[in-house]
Amino acid sequence: MIYLKIMEVLKTDADHLSRRVVKDLLNRGETEYHKKYSEDIMYERVFDVYSTLGYWLDRARPKEEIRKHFRELGKKRFDDGIPLHEVIMFLMLIKRHLWLYLLEKHFFESSYELMKSLEMNNRVVLFFDRAILAASMGYEEELMKYVETCKEKSLISKFFGKK
Repeated sequence: MIYLKIMEVLKTDADHLSRRVVKDLLNRGETEYHKKYSEDIMYERVFDVYSTLGYWLDRARPKEEIRKHFRELGKKRFDDGIPLHEVIMFLMLIKRHLWLYLLEKHFFESSYELMKSLEMNNRVVLFFDRAILAASMGYEEELMKYVETCKEKSLISKFFGKK
């Protein structure tokens, strides 16, 4: 079963995958605020997602538990002053690197049609990832304009680095 094979990869290669994501995350222009944290902290955050992914993917897991966990994660990142688009990019990179790694390791050895469907799936997922990132950045731009008109400069500097 593919699910079990993916869980095995996550158990054995979570360290390697986490290091790849951290390197990418800390070298992107879209993730400037993450760069204020050490590589070790970023590694722990990425590794936490990979090492618990099997737990979250379990079909018996209540969806509300997942929502609660990631809502709390979002609240923590808000308190850290990390912009929403960077929180989304963080999760997108984790997802993207997993699939790139599986393809790189020739994880899918089945038929040509399966590979084509995975390629298509990856293209669709990447499209929506980019759409989500762009939408969140647009949202932040509009929010910043609104806050600037209200003269709430401390809020702007905390979350968007503007003075």
